[in-house]
Amino acid sequence: MTTAAPGAEDGHADAPEDRPVDTPLAEAFELLPDAVSISVAVRDAGGRAVDLRLEYANAAARTGHVPGAAPAGGPCGTLWSRTRTAGDGVLAACLDVLNTGLPEHGAFTPVRKGAHRTTGHEYRVFRLRNDRLMLVLRTDRCAQAPERTRPRPDGEGGSDDGNARERLRILADAGALLGASLDREATFDAVTGSVVPGLADGCLLYLTDDTGHPVLAALAHRDPCRRRELRDLTEAFLPHPDAQDGVGAVIRTGRHERGTDVTRALVPSPHPGEGRRTQRLTSPADPWLTVPVARSGTVVGAMVLVRSAPGRSPFTEEDVRLARELSCRATPAIENARHHTEQAEVARRLQESLLPRALPDVPGLELSALHHPGQKGTLMGGDFYDVFPSGPRSWTVTVGDIAGKGPQAAALTGLVRHTVRATGRSTTDPAALLHAVNTALLDEPPSTRRFCTTACATLRPHGSGTRLTLVLGGHPHPLLRRSDGTVVPVGRPGTLLGVVNEPRLLTVHHELEPGDLLLFYTDGVTEHRSNDVMLGEAGVHAVLARTPGASAEATVRLLAEEIAAYGPRAPADDFALLGVRVR
Repeated sequence: MTTAAPGAEDGHADAPEDRPVDTPLAEAFELLPDAVSISVAVRDAGGRAVDLRLEYANAAARTGHVPGAAPAGGPCGTLWSRTRTAGDGVLAACLDVLNTGLPEHGAFTPVRKGAHRTTGHEYRVFRLRNDRLMLVLRTDRCAQAPERTRPRPDGEGGSDDGNARERLRILADAGALLGASLDREATFDAVTGSVVPGLADGCLLYLTDDTGHPVLAALAHRDPCRRRELRDLTEAFLPHPDAQDGVGAVIRTGRHERGTDVTRALVPSPHPGEGRRTQRLTSPADPWLTVPVARSGTVVGAMVLVRSAPGRSPFTEEDVRLARELSCRATPAIENARHHTEQAEVARRLQESLLPRALPDVPGLELSALHHPGQKGTLMGGDFYDVFPSGPRSWTVTVGDIAGKGPQAAALTGLVRHTVRATGRSTTDPAALLHAVNTALLDEPPSTRRFCTTACATLRPHGSGTRLTLVLGGHPHPLLRRSDGTVVPVGRPGTLLGVVNEPRLLTVHHELEPGDLLLFYTDGVTEHRSNDVMLGEAGVHAVLARTPGASAEATVRLLAEEIAAYGPRAPADDFALLGVRVR
């Protein structure tokens, strides 16, 4: 079940309660040569971002604006083109990032005189918390000011001011990368990406497993050949927690280490003979720096930075300080991603426990079911299905949807399933089963009480086919596909469960012939959107109509594929499908 996003109905984003940029970070942004701006999304009634309102722009960004255009709080659509075909398409890129959550980067040359500086740009766009977006425009400084020498990432050459700006740029880019996602793999890649190529040519991220052993989590290098060499090295040897130097020692002691042969950073074991084994392996003799990844005094891993480009010097003390600062900033992102992954795994296992481990083998029937968890983080959904024997020759089918998400919805899902099963021991009447569910929901404390929609049916052999007895408690009509391909809804509307003491529950009977298929589904299917248009019952009807004679398994699979292909994003709400076909 879905509800409209707060604040979306009037086309404006909710006003943020906190500042878009804290004071120290804003001071750092003011020193950057890149144009940095932070905007808040403007969303339409359907929840899609359609424009931005500027909240902050650093000095470089302010000098690049058209005088008087897009002031703070004004729409950015007056400054940036909306479509990529217009040439620059910055706004289109920003809206894509807000709507998908995926960071984006690219290059463009502005086509409107005065909208930006007239040189080429590289842009990076990241979605931040509180529905904000960060845009970094990096001008082609060589074309803009050829007489200036860009500071080297390793700290050599250029003025102290230039080096300081470069360090601030690296930290700013890292902050944007590390805050862009909670996905485990994306976060680990962002950690290595935060130092390559600004501070190092390559980076390896090691994190400790449950036994305390370092495990490679991510690897990046600007040179594909060197990346393969490092990958071969990591696959041949695993760092040991008791090693005397390198990754193992850094994790154990919390002290950084530097060297000129990267194999020393990856020494696998303190046992005799391991050193000779690493010497026989061809590897680049690159300067390296290993710093701990720690939080609150606990070391959870190590970052190995490698320099391999010709002329790059060994790591300096200034590099060590910058690398440690990057590591400190990366650690919360790493821990959040790990925690998010653990929560998602717990939610997945709990969700699985609320569904049948396997559908039963029912004589004369084909059964196929699918549950999709949706894309709402680690929150468990309330959609469920169940099939169980309710007599010598009859079977009970339930498909339902508890309002809301999270642990309370999951707990009530279990309550509904177990109530139906327990009541099914003494009756095969679907209406009696749903009355029992309604009573159980009303007995819940008001603070946790939620309503539920449920379709409940009894199936029993009858002649050459099957007799269906069906009751709907506020649930969508199942669709019946006859063997000749015609599709009709079945059942009569009933009252939501858990709302009133005496719900209106109407019983219908149908005769199912061999080849007929009955499809149960939850509203997460019909409410899946492509832009502002829902798939609806008509979309499900169309899939059934063009698959006459298909098995229950094939029908459910084809419908799931239709749902996945219908919109640009995966369904935000969870949904359940259950197909029953008479053999």
